[in-house]
Amino acid sequence: LILIIKLLFNILLLINLAGITGLGGSFFLHKYKVYGVFFSSIYIILPANLAIAGGVVLLISGCIGCSVLCIFSLLCVCYIDIKHLFYVFQNYSGNSQDPDTKAVNALQRELQCCGVKNYTDWLETPWFNHSGKYEVPLSCCNNTFHSCNGTLDSPQLLYNGVQILFTFELPYLLDIILILSCLILQKAIPFITVTLYIF
Repeated sequence: LILIIKLLFNILLLINLAGITGLGGSFFLHKYKVYGVFFSSIYIILPANLAIAGGVVLLISGCIGCSVLCIFSLLCVCYIDIKHLFYVFQNYSGNSQDPDTKAVNALQRELQCCGVKNYTDWLETPWFNHSGKYEVPLSCCNNTFHSCNGTLDSPQLLYNGVQILFTFELPYLLDIILILSCLILQKAIPFITVTLYIF
């Protein structure tokens, strides 16, 4: 929620700064049209044109910057969540009443994954080393194989790690963000073009 408020504040600040810069240039151009006969050189309107161009550049770079900020924030949140997930995996006990065990099993069933990289992540956990069994939790079992019992004798019956899911999903997420940024920019460009055309 705080991230959304900060992002909204930055977007509003950017729009205000771009608007003030563009309006300042537009005001100067309007005054030049009225009082242009008193000036002998056309170069007097150069600062106005630069101010308008600066407002346009500021608006475009701000939209791109907000998109990059969203992506960076999303990656930071994913890193923090995955780092916490590592500690939860380390505290896995196999006890169905334990909150960490419930969380890991629910997560692996929901995301259809087994560990972060793959099932070998479980080989390094205290639960695996103390259990004396050569198996992973049943939540690692692929639902399409009913014969899966969590043993490592047939790893093809187990899900892949969650990192593989993120590797496949992240480019699609970035594409969606890029497309939305372009659509927002496309909506802003006709307004900018009309403003420049009027003055």
